[in-house]
Amino acid sequence: MTENNKEFAELTKKRSSFKGRITIFSGFVQLLENKTTQLSSKEANELELRIGKLELLYAQFDETQTRLECIADNMDSQLLERDEFESRYYSILSKAQDIYSNYKRSQVPLPSECSLRTGNRPPVKLPTIQLPTFSGTYNSWLEFRDTFTSLIHNNESIDEVNKFHYLRTSLEGSAAVVIQSMECTSNNYQVAWNLLCDRFDNKRLLIQNHVSALFNIDPVTRESAATLKNILDHLNKNLRALGSLGEPVQQWDTLLIHMVSNKLDSKTYREWEEYKGRLDQEHKIELRHFFDFMKLRINVLETIEFSRHTQQPSKQPKLKTFVSTNNGNHINSNFIVNSKPTDSTDSCPKCSGDHKLNSCSQFLALSNEARLRLLPTLKVCFVCLSRSHFANRCKKPGCKFCKRRHSFLVCVADKLKPAVPAERVDSSIISATPSAGNPINNLTLSASVSSASQVGTRRRGDVLLSTALVKLYDSNNREHIGRAVLDSGSTSCLLSDKMFRLLNLPYDHIDRRVLGINNVTSQINKMCHLHMKSLNEQFSINLNCFILPSLTDNVPCRPLDVSSLNIPTDVCLADPHFHSPSSVDLIIGADVFWDILGSQRINLGRDQPTLCETKLGWIVSGPMKLLPLSVSNPIRCNFVNTDSTSDMSNDNIQNQLARFWTLEEVNNLNNRSILSSEQKLCEEHFTKYTSRLSDGRFQVRIPLKYDSTVLSDTLFRAKQCFISLERKLLKEPILCKMYREFMSEYQTLGHMSECELVSECNANFIPHHGILRGSKLRVVFNASFSSKTNNATFNSIQMVGPTVQDDLLSILLRFRQHKYIIIADVEKMYRQILVHPSDRHLQRIIWRDDPAEPLKAFELNTVTYGTASAPFLATRCLKQLGLECDDKRIAEVILHDFYVDDLLTGGDDLSTVLEIRNKVSATLASAQLPLRKWKSNDPQLVSEFTKSSHDLNIGGIEPSKTLGLGWYPESDQLYFPISASKFEGNSKREILSVVSQIFDPLGLASPVIIKFKMLLQSLWLQNLSWDDSLPSTVHKNWLDISKNLNVLNNLSVP
Repeated sequence: MTENNKEFAELTKKRSSFKGRITIFSGFVQLLENKTTQLSSKEANELELRIGKLELLYAQFDETQTRLECIADNMDSQLLERDEFESRYYSILSKAQDIYSNYKRSQVPLPSECSLRTGNRPPVKLPTIQLPTFSGTYNSWLEFRDTFTSLIHNNESIDEVNKFHYLRTSLEGSAAVVIQSMECTSNNYQVAWNLLCDRFDNKRLLIQNHVSALFNIDPVTRESAATLKNILDHLNKNLRALGSLGEPVQQWDTLLIHMVSNKLDSKTYREWEEYKGRLDQEHKIELRHFFDFMKLRINVLETIEFSRHTQQPSKQPKLKTFVSTNNGNHINSNFIVNSKPTDSTDSCPKCSGDHKLNSCSQFLALSNEARLRLLPTLKVCFVCLSRSHFANRCKKPGCKFCKRRHSFLVCVADKLKPAVPAERVDSSIISATPSAGNPINNLTLSASVSSASQVGTRRRGDVLLSTALVKLYDSNNREHIGRAVLDSGSTSCLLSDKMFRLLNLPYDHIDRRVLGINNVTSQINKMCHLHMKSLNEQFSINLNCFILPSLTDNVPCRPLDVSSLNIPTDVCLADPHFHSPSSVDLIIGADVFWDILGSQRINLGRDQPTLCETKLGWIVSGPMKLLPLSVSNPIRCNFVNTDSTSDMSNDNIQNQLARFWTLEEVNNLNNRSILSSEQKLCEEHFTKYTSRLSDGRFQVRIPLKYDSTVLSDTLFRAKQCFISLERKLLKEPILCKMYREFMSEYQTLGHMSECELVSECNANFIPHHGILRGSKLRVVFNASFSSKTNNATFNSIQMVGPTVQDDLLSILLRFRQHKYIIIADVEKMYRQILVHPSDRHLQRIIWRDDPAEPLKAFELNTVTYGTASAPFLATRCLKQLGLECDDKRIAEVILHDFYVDDLLTGGDDLSTVLEIRNKVSATLASAQLPLRKWKSNDPQLVSEFTKSSHDLNIGGIEPSKTLGLGWYPESDQLYFPISASKFEGNSKREILSVVSQIFDPLGLASPVIIKFKMLLQSLWLQNLSWDDSLPSTVHKNWLDISKNLNVLNNLSVP
């Protein structure tokens, strides 16, 4: 599958998730609509919160759909998808807002009730009403006249002298000149008011000015909620004024719509045309329709603009990586914040910046005690630092250190405890410590090797890497908060491409390599100059940074419990969120590392990290407490070196390409015999917990390297995925029927059992989907589906285990040495092995045959295809049969002639091979592992099995796919199937897709394949992107060598 196809599938899956959430919200609104009683305050509050989340959902959908439209071949289908989603979104959003508006109106007391309440309560001093001002512009005259008349002119309790005084103080500019020469007396007030009305209360002139204002609306150059609101307010103001002047504005709808819509930006205008298309064709389009559209569009744009400042547009909506204080197109924050759009914190109460208080650089630059003293003056919640409420109404949990009701950013709990011995020593050399490795993802520029389970007498725990928050300045000298790693093992400073694009910095073209551990090489072609400051702005420096697509995984790899760390509150941490996983924007190398490092450090104790003083603040680095499990994390090493050579050597190019062909290389048996600590533990786990049932069937336990409690939100997300799958199946009846038959067979065979649908704390639900190959459907269980909160997956907490079977080349070589050959495979191999009931709660799925039925939960009782440990468990059970077999010859066949579930064996004597077939079948049948699909180069060896063979044609010339190679059973010859008929080769991607079809582990077609490998090497030398057009010389070379590629189909090897 190409990269675009993978990305397209992932984006489509995300879009299906968004649709599922719309459906869930629609069901909630439908329940509220069907209520016969008035909404309760609790239901109204829940509806308000859901509307806010729905508006954020649209921003995420828009980004995903835009990306799909960019990479999709069929733009029309994607536009239809967008239209369908937006129609549902606007429809359900308007219903929800109507329900909420009706509730709010019902809460407004009647005048009589207000009077009654007022009579029973002491008088309340209302805020002073500010008088309007009038500067002489005709557009504001009507508003001023009506307001002043209501408040002053018709108020009989005010005498004429005071009225004149109020009038004079309300006038400015040319309006004030009209009555400037008049004395402030009671007799002159009415004269002054009449003079003012005679000058400005000119009906014709007022109409002309308001009409002119309608025609002079400024065109919108780019979509913006503020601009559209100004247009809407401008339009309403002038229309109301013209209506009060007696103009028939109700008859101007068509003219006004045409006039104003032409002032809109292109995208909003397109949305308006689509909106018109959804209206009833039989009815006239009125101005109210246009107003409704404008309000919806403003709501959408405000939601998008708000979400850009409060959340990351990615798979982790609650974990934000970095915060940009001045750019709405990129949101990153390393703070874990549960944001909601109804919060009234539009700006930071400390610096009035466009960010939250907990991401304010000025606030973070203070010590915990200074922050605590500052909070009362800011009038914010002590728990979540929000201005919308106080701590007594906050629903957020308290401090993770002392468990009290305040934010951990202001925790001073250690001042109340006995003094912790903190050793302060001078140090001239403090090296950056490697961080703990991520057990889930791989590093871009790192070497990950499995560490020994013990180092001396102590097991490894998590290791904190030195991180700091810094201010980075873009091309317009606007500051952005980024996360940096201080790494003395890097000879240069490195900047992520994501942050580089956000800063929009100028760059220089270069041609260099970045070298990591084991000479892992990455090519770089950009370098920029970056201005960096500390959060307190007491330190600044200019950096020369190389640009790389990705620097490292999240640091640390998982959330860490730091409640046991006694960090003094009088130190200002460079990264207050050092314990929360977040991505890295900048690696500060050894070229500036020692300039930043200070001379003091604080040792927090044995097996605890160390606080090191730097000019960026105090960094936390070093080991954490020991892991509760005995499985060690992989070691992460961020050592990076830049090679100053300008050209890449041909040898390095060949080394890079060689890794592409590793599937065809022979595995070193000596290396395979050396097991890592995790592989040893996995083997021990299998030996200890695997058993045989009364019918001989294997029962295994799932080998876990992390506790299953790290999995969360699995039921909710599995429901969303299933609802999305169900909608797809309802649109495709044939596929739906096949899916139901598959799941029915799964249940009939006892491979899954219904269980109670409850959200247990330790239960894990796995999404599933179907893959249709030809006329056969396979249901795949997606155990790599990530948790919403911490990115943990069921696969990521399992031990994969070692490879226990022979390599492919050895099996094929023995296969070609036999005179008589038999091949077969184990029927439903994974599903013949039971999982222990204690582990089945980790393999739950959602399913129902009919959408009218309630959702049901099922437990998968067998080893499941798609889980990380399934290949090891299945092949290890097969190996166990060989180890337990008393017949040495049969044991050798089981141990060495199986590749996963495929058997390839034989011999030189017909009776011997027949005996092997019978005994191997009997041995596997004793463990309920039946062999099927028998094929042989001699019909006598398979004639008894023709009835059970699904696709065998005894005596025919039907080819068979044997472990990636083609094989003619009758003639006992190998061949190379090539499916494509035309080989265009217009890009590197197309050439690679053709060449990858040629699978030759035996090297039989090397004289042909070597030309294609050489061509691929030349392509890498061209530094082309995957979809760039090939140079004419390379393309001509490809056409020359590929025109006879189909000849390989006629090549047979005895």
